Amino acid sequence: MLSQTASDWDMYAQNTNKWMIRAYYYFTVWRNYQFLIHGLSIPQGQLLELGSSTGQISLRLALKYNLSPTLVDKSLVALTQAYQNFRLKQISPTLLNKDIMDFRVNKRFDVVHSHGLLEHFSGEERRSVFYTHKLHTRKGGWLICLVPCPDIFYHIKRWYLEKMGQWIFGFEEPIHTKEFIHLFTDENLIIRRIRRFPGWVGIVAQRM
Repeated sequence: MLSQTASDWDMYAQNTNKWMIRAYYYFTVWRNYQFLIHGLSIPQGQLLELGSSTGQISLRLALKYNLSPTLVDKSLVALTQAYQNFRLKQISPTLLNKDIMDFRVNKRFDVVHSHGLLEHFSGEERRSVFYTHKLHTRKGGWLICLVPCPDIFYHIKRWYLEKMGQWIFGFEEPIHTKEFIHLFTDENLIIRRIRRFPGWVGIVAQRM
């Protein structure tokens, strides 16, 4: 695979202040999260986001569920913007400037999540990154993942952005729902909900 460098994600983070990207996060990604976790007993406590970028989803989760957030990203630009976003809401996140492939801390979290992360890896690297999610989830804790899936909506969006020279996501291999489910079941995680959205699929699971 062609792995993105920190500078690639620096550029992406700088673009997140554009109204189009902010609207995309709110009306697509955050909307999907709300449908995905609606009615579930998400616990208060410690929240970990892997591949956080500017942390817009973690900020909303922290406010809604009274969670203390830790953000991990290899882009220092992204984490700097995340700090500024959280400070406006008087929340002090823990920010870790780490590469996901090497990330390990001696701590377990009540909620671990990522969106738009796993598709930037393939094969054994993807499984390794997913294992990092499970490893840092405490027993009884919740794991939430949202990834692009290769449906007609995804292909149209990608075709349009590439045609307009606006594809800013680098290497990306969308994940079929069946493969996505296997990532969870192979790690003996208990799937609580699966939801499909246009261009996306989300899963919520618990580590028991």
